[in-house]
Amino acid sequence: MAKEVQAVRAYTPRVVQGKLVEMSMLAQAIAARTSFNTGAILNMLYEFKEVLTEYALSGLPVRLEGLGIFSPTVNKNGEFDLNYRTDVYLKSELNKRRAFRGDMKNRDMIGKSMDDMIERWNREHPEDMIKRDKKTEK
Repeated sequence: MAKEVQAVRAYTPRVVQGKLVEMSMLAQAIAARTSFNTGAILNMLYEFKEVLTEYALSGLPVRLEGLGIFSPTVNKNGEFDLNYRTDVYLKSELNKRRAFRGDMKNRDMIGKSMDDMIERWNREHPEDMIKRDKKTEK
């Protein structure tokens, strides 16, 4: 018997990731939109990385207006990382209706409930159906 988590994994909408944009490609795109050349943009991005690291190591969050906030964090093992919180402006731009042009898996499941996911799972997997117990039903 299948578990609810299998339906969630199978049917939750998610972005199909395209090819990774490397820093050099990003620098070329920025250079094409500004009066700076690719080398100058790359230098600024490398320097940004260095300065961001310095601030994080001092316990200081960094806000990039329109992009978000980078905050240093530490886990229970003492390993440090950076947490990123998206700026409200950027989030609103990303969520404009019909703005997304990439590929998405399970787009038809946007806004669907757990019951909808389970119903689809059971329809597509009659040999391994999910049965909800009373505790998990809402």
